[in-house]
Amino acid sequence: MPRKSATDQAATLDTIRTQAFKLFGQYGYDGVSIGNIAKASGLSKGAMYWHFQGKDALYIDCLRRLHGYFDQHIFDVVQAEPDPIRRMQLYFHGIADLVQDNALQAGIAGYWQRSNRADLKEVDAVQRAFEARTSGIMEETLRLAVEQEVLDLADDLVDMARAMIAVMEAIVLPLQAHTTTEVYQTLGVLARTMMRAYTKQPAMVELFRKL
Repeated sequence: MPRKSATDQAATLDTIRTQAFKLFGQYGYDGVSIGNIAKASGLSKGAMYWHFQGKDALYIDCLRRLHGYFDQHIFDVVQAEPDPIRRMQLYFHGIADLVQDNALQAGIAGYWQRSNRADLKEVDAVQRAFEARTSGIMEETLRLAVEQEVLDLADDLVDMARAMIAVMEAIVLPLQAHTTTEVYQTLGVLARTMMRAYTKQPAMVELFRKL
């Protein structure tokens, strides 16, 4: 059998990654086999191993792809903004944008399902690194707001940063369960509640009413 051209190989790889991303997002690590992905991709299991060493490597590839969507819509945008209040606005807007990304519409809740396997150290490390990095970005944002005397978080800063990541995940995971309007309304309520609890500037509450 003649060797596939570089273009054909790239197309095959893209098909595998696309199908795997959808399947893992819907059914989680344990709910998907290499055979399932091969069938969805129109390939043999042998062809799958030509591109990936195994299921773990393919899952990690998909997990990093998912993290890329979060960075594209939320965290890269937030980090590029120097003003902490604008950062927080962009954070909430970014969540709403992420929910509308067509690439995620098949569902991504599977990536938060815990596997029954105890030996997925590399997989777990990739996810922990993402959560640590994104929590750090939010900590930096909140710390800047405290330094500029916009927020008074006292000892709650680290916990609030983690809570913001948890809120993001809780809103994003259901995806199509809520309309865009409902998502914006929920984000607006959360943002204003946070400001009422911690702001030193009452005008900030009105500012976040415009989300």
